[in-house]
Amino acid sequence: MTTKHTSAIQQSILSQWKRPPTSYVKDNFDEAVFACGDISGLAKQTSGIFAPEVIKSYAAEATVKLLLDLHLHMIILKGDCQKVIKMIQSTETDASACGMLVDDILIYIQSFATCEASWVPRKLNNVAHCFAEYACSISNDCMWRDFPPNFIVTALTVDIISD
Repeated sequence: MTTKHTSAIQQSILSQWKRPPTSYVKDNFDEAVFACGDISGLAKQTSGIFAPEVIKSYAAEATVKLLLDLHLHMIILKGDCQKVIKMIQSTETDASACGMLVDDILIYIQSFATCEASWVPRKLNNVAHCFAEYACSISNDCMWRDFPPNFIVTALTVDIISD
């Protein structure tokens, strides 16, 4: 790979992704629903028929719970459902199914020293979606700390090339 080509790839990555500030952890969440009926976020959820924002809320809740279990303190949450992100950013309650899940998320978030939530376009949330798809295909929990699995390396490469 030439230096010029490598530089173009690095520019592409930087235009899509920003490193979180020092001491922060950034986590994009997403869901996937498959023929098996499972809803996958970072953890599987019980199936049912839900509006898309409810499913996204389940994924956000699973993500927040995982980050708490990992004892992380400074969090940046990113998701591609504007309604869920706006509800997390708001202090108002909502009696909808989505609102009740977000109320739980807001309680969990109080345990973090800092938590920011922001919307990211679906196009930029592909890697989180790949993780959600993978979660539906396995029966055990998985965690990668130092090296991402091959399917994520592939998804990152596709993101870089498609820009």
